[in-house]
Amino acid sequence: MKKEKCNECGHAATVTRGDYRFEEMGLPVVLRNIEIVKCGKCGTTEPVIPHMNGLMDTLALAVVCHPCRLQGDELRFLRTYAGKSAKEFSALLHLDNTTLSKMENGDRAIGPQTDKLIRLLILNMSPELSGKVGKLIAMMPDIDDEPCGDPPRISINPATMHYQYA
Repeated sequence: MKKEKCNECGHAATVTRGDYRFEEMGLPVVLRNIEIVKCGKCGTTEPVIPHMNGLMDTLALAVVCHPCRLQGDELRFLRTYAGKSAKEFSALLHLDNTTLSKMENGDRAIGPQTDKLIRLLILNMSPELSGKVGKLIAMMPDIDDEPCGDPPRISINPATMHYQYA
């Protein structure tokens, strides 16, 4: 059985393989079949994510390509992914900071036009995703202008960077 030093307490921890609920990004994400370090001493459980940048690109693409109107936590993730402050991002959208904050917190709906503008902005601001604009444009007529309820749980296989909605 593989062992690794626990990042929290320094004791030997067991490395297993399995699915991990990756909630650190504020979205419901499950990483499939990854190494997980579990410490029997302090109880810490940590995923081993070899390609974090690729994972973030895949997660952003999954959010952008979901066929329902964006919700607040998805907007916040995309803004953070783009590396923009609330002030910078609201200026790009021609919104005031308060409106953006209300959208991110779910106190105000994201309008259909703003939703599509956000998606296009994110793809164009990311060199890794800019080649996917055609995919988004092709699916734009099918994006539901109404929210679809709770954000989908996104399942990602970090080995292949393939995603699916669960």
